[in-house]
Amino acid sequence: MQGYLKFVRNNAILLFLAAIVPAIHLLSLDDEWVEAHYSAGIYPHIGGFLRAAFGWIPFSMGDMLYLLIIAIMVSLLFQGILSVKKNGWSAPLQWRYLKAALILLIGTYLAFNILWGLNYNRLGIAHQLDLVRDDMDTAQLRVLTTRLRDKTNGFSSHAGLLTDIPTERIFQGAVDCYARAEAEFPFLRYRHPSVKRSLFGVIGNYLGYSGYYNPFTAEAQINDAVPNVLHPFVACHEIAHQIGYAREDEANFVGFLAARMSADTAFLYSAYFDMFLYANAALYRMDSTAANMNMRSLRPEVQRDIVKLREFRVKYQSPVEKFIDAAYDRYLRMNQQPEGTLTYSRVVRWLMAYMQTYGDI
Repeated sequence: MQGYLKFVRNNAILLFLAAIVPAIHLLSLDDEWVEAHYSAGIYPHIGGFLRAAFGWIPFSMGDMLYLLIIAIMVSLLFQGILSVKKNGWSAPLQWRYLKAALILLIGTYLAFNILWGLNYNRLGIAHQLDLVRDDMDTAQLRVLTTRLRDKTNGFSSHAGLLTDIPTERIFQGAVDCYARAEAEFPFLRYRHPSVKRSLFGVIGNYLGYSGYYNPFTAEAQINDAVPNVLHPFVACHEIAHQIGYAREDEANFVGFLAARMSADTAFLYSAYFDMFLYANAALYRMDSTAANMNMRSLRPEVQRDIVKLREFRVKYQSPVEKFIDAAYDRYLRMNQQPEGTLTYSRVVRWLMAYMQTYGDI
């Protein structure tokens, strides 16, 4: 009995954290509870608090946090190697490092889910807008892509000119988009803005990301080293994560809903440009002739932006990006997105459902 009590005392933190894991998992299984009590209840306060706490800092605290964690892990690994060389790989030492690793992993899992991750299990935008996503019909997809193509052409006065817009204006413009969207969709309320440049810049190009959300600091990170035509929509996409839309297809769709409310043609062009590329790629798999006709019908300046985007992707292809893509694909599959990185393109189904329900995009 005394041995048992001693074990509990010595491992109290690990046992306490491990006891919470089943409770979090059980809560995640009830999407109605998650939607009503977490995503629309607890989370807005958590996200708002974190954005207020870190948003005023001019640089990315999330990136600094990740760099600090990497430095600590490298230091601990180095110390562990020295300790093993000096004392041998004894059972107490093995347990010491195993316990530390378990506390780190379980603690990260719990923090991730409590601070944001449970949003993966919510009912989401379909529930809020009464949308039903049917299988994609080729005829309807042709209509969708035609509308997106025409909108993209219509706002193409900003094609190739987004390099002239300061990044700070892009960030503020994205915040303004949500202020406008809230009037029509109150659930898109966004307070305490925290949209920042990623500290990694061009390194992010080789890693294959244009932006990301940090769940531990609630910052929206934008890689401003990607082609400028993407910046406005990426900013709106990452803000969608901030207000609780964790799944990538939903963040794409919510970002589009917000961006299309903008009074700034640059945002309208960026949003419709991005959605057209997703939709036309889906159409190409079903009707390549129609998809190719759409591409030929784009204005020359839009076609030039597409060429620049392709050249950018070719330039920064790397073995590291493939490894990151594979790891991220696995991460998405583990978080209620069985199609992995292809989840982003599922925004096309949301666009079709919205068009069928509300009549236009």
